[in-house]
Amino acid sequence: MDNFVVQIKNLAQSLYPCSAQKLDQDMKLHFLKNLSVTCNDGSPAGYYIKESKGSKRWLLFLEGGWYCFDSQTCESRYETMRRLMSSTKWPLTRTGRGILSPQPEENPHWWNANMVFIPYCSSDVWSGATPKTDQSKTQWCLNVFLFGQYYPCVVAWSSE
Repeated sequence: MDNFVVQIKNLAQSLYPCSAQKLDQDMKLHFLKNLSVTCNDGSPAGYYIKESKGSKRWLLFLEGGWYCFDSQTCESRYETMRRLMSSTKWPLTRTGRGILSPQPEENPHWWNANMVFIPYCSSDVWSGATPKTDQSKTQWCLNVFLFGQYYPCVVAWSSE
């Protein structure tokens, strides 16, 4: 079995110079232009993308991060895990690791695919519920724009 892994690694390494991947391996940050698509703190939501010229394969990765469900848990989450509720400190680029790695040695099956990393900043477990009402005090929202199709805001809210 070890010999098979070595052969796959050698094959991936031999194909690597043929790719435009060497020029730019980091995923670049893009904020969504729709102002109703926000993180918990109102900062814009976004995604990181690395396009692989010529590839027809796409890898979409939704970051995880649990949730909050009322004012107390959301305030605690904001104090302890702010990066999961705000985009204000997101770096302009990210280096992919694991399944998002552009290195054939680390990621022999997907290294040359188009890759999208969607950071989690809405605390809604990627689900949501209904639009915020005047009676609610806390909201979190997820809007998705994929392949030219807009999926409007899905919001979870609490009156606590």
